[in-house]
Amino acid sequence: MIERLYVHNYRCFENFSLDLAGRPSCLIIGKNGSGKSTLREALGVLQKIARGTNRVRDLIEPGDFTQDRRDVMMRFAVDVRLEEKLFEYSIAFELPSNHREARVVEESLLVDGREIFVRRLSKVHLERGVSFGADWHVVVLPVVFEEPGERSIHRIRSFLGSMLLLSPSPSRMSGFSERESWKLEPDASNFSSWLNAILGRFPAAYAIMESYLKSTILDFHSFENVPRGEDGRQLRVRFEDSNGGGSLSIDFGRLSDGEKSFFLSALITAASKAGDPISCFWDEPDHHLSISEVGHFVAELRRIGNRRGQLIATSHHPTTIRSFSDENTLVFHRNSHLEPTIVRPLTDFPYQGDLIEAMARDEVIG
Repeated sequence: MIERLYVHNYRCFENFSLDLAGRPSCLIIGKNGSGKSTLREALGVLQKIARGTNRVRDLIEPGDFTQDRRDVMMRFAVDVRLEEKLFEYSIAFELPSNHREARVVEESLLVDGREIFVRRLSKVHLERGVSFGADWHVVVLPVVFEEPGERSIHRIRSFLGSMLLLSPSPSRMSGFSERESWKLEPDASNFSSWLNAILGRFPAAYAIMESYLKSTILDFHSFENVPRGEDGRQLRVRFEDSNGGGSLSIDFGRLSDGEKSFFLSALITAASKAGDPISCFWDEPDHHLSISEVGHFVAELRRIGNRRGQLIATSHHPTTIRSFSDENTLVFHRNSHLEPTIVRPLTDFPYQGDLIEAMARDEVIG
């Protein structure tokens, strides 16, 4: 679980610190432009590193430095607790005035305070006493190898690489796949490929998904992958009338945006129950749902945190906002586009009466 994220000099984040310790589920609220989507992008930088992207120009751009401030280092640091051990990964970039590409200044990984590796400029020092040089424009976390039996680097790479950082676009979820994928795209366009990977490794996830979907889509019966073309498979969904009025089987792509959102939530829920803990950031999970569907949807997602996982969500929806306690709600605020994002817990705001009404009066997010 992520306990803390620190980002400095990246877009609208300056000395930005997000405290998530003790929050297996957390809601972030704030006006448009306050930095909620930037949080997903910042986590995305760390995820790209963990998945093997090591060239700096493929991670950040010169325009990512806050207001083009190149005299200050850009820094990302994340504290992650895995099986009672605290992993602390940090990396800093600089962009000298006469350079077109940023370069690494510092990088390190600590586990319970023990230095696994530390980098200063082009020199990397490993815990076992080995040192080597590295290209200034290359990140070393994806390329450092450990001694046999050591798994510290592997574990932090695995955690960051497997995070779900979602801002789904249901219209792009066709249900067609040609291969399995363990990397779910932010827009969920490869949902079917991720589904195949999850069900292939954790067959019990199918029954969990089926039960979830029957509780939310009343005439849902089952789903299956059928051959389509030479190597492809198409996800099809079967519906049945409980009164004996017949059945219907359609391609997944013909479902509504809200129904596709339920399938995505069902798979995330099933994967967290049948497989490994899941860390999920979902930007506005309620975006495509009707008012009556939001409460159940959010409640199921929050249960990820009860299974050693973590849910971080953003929302403007009153039902979703009311589903989280003040202690588990953080407020993002910016006075203008010339100022950085400020984070405060909702408990800092002495609002009067109902939270939603207070938000409508600008007593909370301003």
